[in-house]
Amino acid sequence: MEIERTGRSAEELVDALADSETRVPAYFELDRYYGGEAVPAIREGLGHGNWLVRKWSAMYLDHHADAKSLEALLPLLRDPKSQVRLWAVHSISCDTCKLGGNPIDIVPLLIERIELDESIKVRRMATVMLAVQTLDARVLPVFERIIADEEDRKLKLHARNGLTRYRELGLSFAGK
Repeated sequence: MEIERTGRSAEELVDALADSETRVPAYFELDRYYGGEAVPAIREGLGHGNWLVRKWSAMYLDHHADAKSLEALLPLLRDPKSQVRLWAVHSISCDTCKLGGNPIDIVPLLIERIELDESIKVRRMATVMLAVQTLDARVLPVFERIIADEEDRKLKLHARNGLTRYRELGLSFAGK
């Protein structure tokens, strides 16, 4: 997709994320022409009254987050819209897409989403993100509980994959 620069400010492009006609071109224009410079406007978008702006702003931070932006994502973990929560979960916890470390202890926040979120998609995303995080013994009982008690086969699959990864890397209940 060839993205042309429209000359709109980052703030105008963030507002354009609300409209289905302008959302995708605005997102790619932000990414291509503003990159990290758009982050202050994107952080403002996290509190926008339109949930689609919050969702797409959270998506943007998956590749452009700094410590301040990761902190700004925290309230979105409890957003009324499940798609916003899903992208907040992913963006705040995906180490693969970011340079530098994450100053937030994300493990308890992901466990909370697994245990309390009403959306199975958010719960699945939180489980996947726990499964690929740096090893942390706090997740083992969560994986075990999901495997034993949950009915959703995808959720169970993600927990099994995480548990298998932990076992292959030598971490178990008895170990740590």
